[in-house]
Amino acid sequence: MRIRSLIFAIVSLCMIGVLVAGFFTRSIEAALTVQSVSVGRHMPGPTATQGGATGQPAKTATPGVPVTPTTVVNGANVLAKDTFKRATQVFWGSASDGRLWAGDANSIEVFSIVAGAGQVDHAQGAFNAVLGPLNTNAEVLISASVNQFAAGGKVNVGAALRWMDDNNWYKALIDGTRLQILSRVNGVTTSLASVPFQAKGGVNYTLRFRVLGANLFARAWQSGQPEPAGWMLTVANTALTQGMGGVRVLVQNATVIRVTSFLETSITPVA
Repeated sequence: MRIRSLIFAIVSLCMIGVLVAGFFTRSIEAALTVQSVSVGRHMPGPTATQGGATGQPAKTATPGVPVTPTTVVNGANVLAKDTFKRATQVFWGSASDGRLWAGDANSIEVFSIVAGAGQVDHAQGAFNAVLGPLNTNAEVLISASVNQFAAGGKVNVGAALRWMDDNNWYKALIDGTRLQILSRVNGVTTSLASVPFQAKGGVNYTLRFRVLGANLFARAWQSGQPEPAGWMLTVANTALTQGMGGVRVLVQNATVIRVTSFLETSITPVA
């Protein structure tokens, strides 16, 4: 009898042990599962500074350079500037100084940016591109090329000053055979001065044009060569007193003009 009681007690204890072990085993497994999910949710994922799955630093937008009309070049205040170093596009868009080109440059599709230059092509007639504020005494320095000049001065590229509209401006130009200063006042164009200047198609030339008070000055040379020491043209005219600076061209259907740089600065009269 005692032996049966002892056996029954041992069996009962074994069954209780199995139940307890099963209960705690499931509890421990549940605890580990919760811990694993928690760690997975808190693992640091890709951030802006990690650059996503590649682990590279993320690129951030570079703030645009504000227009700074007080920029000084060689002692002169810069009124407008363009290097044309931007993607290929229709129209000339915004210059490298942040200013928006005006005149025809952003409204007529003969203007475009191609391979780092402001281009004018597939057109016939005269077109304007102006940039910067109204001014009185200023200088424009441009570098440009023409694929081929035409007889009789029917193709030219020039710098404009005191430009108010298509009927009122001063312009210094090269047309393949001469350097010339023109005025256009109330729709009437007049040649103010000219000098022989042989320019070849496909060659880049630089032209400096200045208007100071009633005096107009111009000189031109092949880009990369020394700039002439003196002005090649000097003339007086009082018809126009203020306006904008820019580029004015005369083209034929087969003409391609490429402007590679534009700089307009203010000129201070000497007391």
